Amino acid sequence: MTTSTSYFTLAALAAAALIFSTATIGAEQTKPAADATSVNVTVKYTGAGTVDGNRRIWIWIFDNPNIGPGSIPVDEQSTAINGGTVTFSATTPVYIAVAYDEKGGFLGQAPPPPGSPIMMYGMKGPDDPPQPVTPGAKGSVIVTFDDSQRMP
Repeated sequence: MTTSTSYFTLAALAAAALIFSTATIGAEQTKPAADATSVNVTVKYTGAGTVDGNRRIWIWIFDNPNIGPGSIPVDEQSTAINGGTVTFSATTPVYIAVAYDEKGGFLGQAPPPPGSPIMMYGMKGPDDPPQPVTPGAKGSVIVTFDDSQRMP
């Protein structure tokens, strides 16, 4: 390979790298936000119990505000950290319900045990409906609850 060929090759590689990196930067600026389907829920339990690995806070999302014993959640997660945040993926507005596993050992995949402290996002009283949460930039909420409302 001659000197002029090797300079040409290096120049071509440098140009290709510059074009590729510029194309990547442009693509990142035009693609939708990564959190366009995210719903971030921070939960703070202010009741008498201690949140830990055995007594967790459970969070469910529903696609319907009529949440009751026969309702089936779209998804569920839990946290062992009081004030912890979980992230759900959703494409439509969701309704959030939370419960504290006061006695420990609850494994999810069912309604919370009777007597568990509960809350639904946006409720100000037991007769208020839960409020919808839209995924995306405004899809981050904080749910604070205590022992005053309990699972029947």
